[in-house]
Amino acid sequence: MKTFVVVRSGNTVRLNINFEACPLPEITWQKDGIPVPKHVTITNSDKGSQLWIPTSDRPDSGIYTITVKNIVGQASFNVEIRVTDDPKPPGPVELDQNIPGTVTLSWTPSPDEKRDDRLHYMVAKKDSFKRSWRTVADNLFNNKCTVVNILSGREYHFRVFAKNDIGPSPPSESPVFGTIKEKGKFKVDMPERKSLDFQSPPSFIVPLKRRTTPQGYECYMSCAVKGDPAPRVTWYRNDMSLNTNTNYHITNVCGVCSLLILRVGPKDNGEYKVVIENKLGTAECSMMLNVRE
Repeated sequence: MKTFVVVRSGNTVRLNINFEACPLPEITWQKDGIPVPKHVTITNSDKGSQLWIPTSDRPDSGIYTITVKNIVGQASFNVEIRVTDDPKPPGPVELDQNIPGTVTLSWTPSPDEKRDDRLHYMVAKKDSFKRSWRTVADNLFNNKCTVVNILSGREYHFRVFAKNDIGPSPPSESPVFGTIKEKGKFKVDMPERKSLDFQSPPSFIVPLKRRTTPQGYECYMSCAVKGDPAPRVTWYRNDMSLNTNTNYHITNVCGVCSLLILRVGPKDNGEYKVVIENKLGTAECSMMLNVRE
């Protein structure tokens, strides 16, 4: 049995565990399987035990186990303590467009990414038509996101937030992206679109990437493809087709192929593969999904 406690760095940690035992038991506490550090104070009584950390720090994070034992038997209880702080924002945001109607954001990781394995990212956008911020992606555990349904004639603003168990960071804002209208025509501030009047075999512009996602969180996978005629896209997990599996939300918009799992579990572990094919050939790419408990 285990419970979960989030504490802001610098605050006091106080755990009170009650029990019933006769005769009086021997009480021991461990952190991650070894005796608790010396700065942790343990106070025991006939009916309970208290663990106290006066000023917590990130190294105090871990699984604390109390074991109560007498001649009749023993019982244990686990408490996972996560000591963290307000996340620092990610670094500069860059924009790139490989496929018309989409834009790919990439950003420098938050300085907290390496020391907080639950830190993830959220992306919001606002355009010149709606003028209100809307979340377009959340629970991202990488530093890149492709946004679809980008319309010509509008300017877009993007914000990237780092998030952890405390909450979101201040945002990092992207440069303005979009089009401007000039003499009755739209002038697009993006690379000139290549002609589609020639045929080509299918290929990947942006491949799948390996992911590690906590159990119970949303998992979003995506890749970008090209080919003429437009290739047929099939998703596989451990070589089993997912295209008709209603547990997976699969989309293909303007060559951006995505798969969404709303709540990942151990059953979702495995190799995910995308196979694209047209009359000129086939191509495939794959990645491993590891679900962290």
